[in-house]
Amino acid sequence: MVLAKSSTEKTEVLFGQHDVLEKWKQCAFDTRKEINIYADSGSSLETFGFKNYLEILNHLKQKGVRIRYITEISKTNLQFCKLLMGIIPEFRHLDGIRGAFGVTDDEFLATATLQEIKPVSHAIYSNAKQLVQIQRHIFETLWNRSIVAERKLKEIEQGMEPEFFEVINDQQRSTEIIATLANSVKQEVLLLLTQSKSMVRLYKLGIFDQLMMASTKNIKIRIICPINSENDELVKYLHANYPHINILNGTEGEIGLIIVDNSKFFISEVREEMVKEFSKTLGFGLFSNSISLIQSIRLFFELLWKSDELNEKLKDHERLQAEFINIASHEIKTPIQAILTYSELLQSEPDKNQSNVDAIQRNALRLKLLSNNLLDMTRIQSKTLMIRKEKFDLSHLVSSIVEDFRYQLRNMPADTSIEMSFSNPGQVFVEADKERVTQIVTNLIHNALKFTREGTITVSLKKGKDEVMVSIKDTGMGIDPDIMSSLFTKFATKHHSGTGVGLYISKSIVEAHGGKIWGRNNSNGKGATFAFVLPSVKS
Repeated sequence: MVLAKSSTEKTEVLFGQHDVLEKWKQCAFDTRKEINIYADSGSSLETFGFKNYLEILNHLKQKGVRIRYITEISKTNLQFCKLLMGIIPEFRHLDGIRGAFGVTDDEFLATATLQEIKPVSHAIYSNAKQLVQIQRHIFETLWNRSIVAERKLKEIEQGMEPEFFEVINDQQRSTEIIATLANSVKQEVLLLLTQSKSMVRLYKLGIFDQLMMASTKNIKIRIICPINSENDELVKYLHANYPHINILNGTEGEIGLIIVDNSKFFISEVREEMVKEFSKTLGFGLFSNSISLIQSIRLFFELLWKSDELNEKLKDHERLQAEFINIASHEIKTPIQAILTYSELLQSEPDKNQSNVDAIQRNALRLKLLSNNLLDMTRIQSKTLMIRKEKFDLSHLVSSIVEDFRYQLRNMPADTSIEMSFSNPGQVFVEADKERVTQIVTNLIHNALKFTREGTITVSLKKGKDEVMVSIKDTGMGIDPDIMSSLFTKFATKHHSGTGVGLYISKSIVEAHGGKIWGRNNSNGKGATFAFVLPSVKS
């Protein structure tokens, strides 16, 4: 029986299993670009006796034809589905499939029976353009409703929870879901709060207690939330006591979300209302364990996180730069003012006063050191810092620097009581830039003096097999925890004087020599130790 519009387009009903299978084979071999197959768990043509079904699909794949396949994966057809997945990359599962059809570039073939057990008795074929387009649209609709086959296979083989989508319009239910997710975390939590009050309300509900408890088990928790006077104290408390909870300052919005262990998420519209209860601020929500949705939403969160993280770094950089400008201005003005003052005194006094001359020289050297540091920082940033290596005795160099500082200590204020020592191991030769190594040791000892009012500064030199280590240990204030992570970066300082570029320059010089530099607080809680290593050479 044939229903046709013209000689080129036709629609027909095929009778008998042989004719149906032959027509399917012809359609498959005629496919140029794409074939889409929809079949229930009992309707595979392999089951119906089409023994070279897999061979034909493999032939189409080799020919470059795109193949998409939707079926209902169950325990009964699990092995056959695995065979199909070995050939077809785009393979999906859909519950409740009945019947079967295939649609190619220009044709479709659909079974005309919904019986799964009996062989195909007849089918409908058409190459009518409009009918093919409708059939393709039907397939796309079903494809978008289906899930990736790997998920269903894991559900069957590993007993995973089936994929679900739950639309929530019950505010109390939404709150219960958030609490349950927070309580179930085993690896990671991503939390987006678009109102500062939301954080405070969740804390009062006890949900943050669950997150804080989780963080003590090394579970990573990342939170994006606007930070202002309403939640600033809570944020500071979390930062100080729970290092595995990272919070970034976000912007206000209307959508909040929580993702737990990359396996479940809840997303909801958030309305800012003058109410104390958190649940009253929640609108429509979606609760699901869909992997594809989680990946999309996680990507959205990561983009927000990186954007807010960059903003925080820019703010920190601007703040550090402003502090540096203020400190550098002060550091430059102080020696200049001293030089001018002592110069005026020399002019007004008939006899030369040696103490005034010494003060001018001391402040001129301070100004020169500051100028050199700023120039070196510029050279490092522009990658034009020059290293001129020569062979010399590092032990002799360090000993000379220590003696210079001992001389300076004699002129320190009366309330300063510092002893400086150097353990000299004998000759230790290195091939390095002598002037730059002097700069490193001078910077480290100078730093130790800045943070030590009384006690000792011990400089030591230790020779290894292929390297030599110089260390400066003091009994001063130690390294402030606030700058420990940024110790060797530009402008990192907690002292009222100094520009905070000395360690940054020292690190760059050491690394240019192929060495390493580090700093840490002493284990006894008194002072800090800075050390660096350089490659050594034979004497």
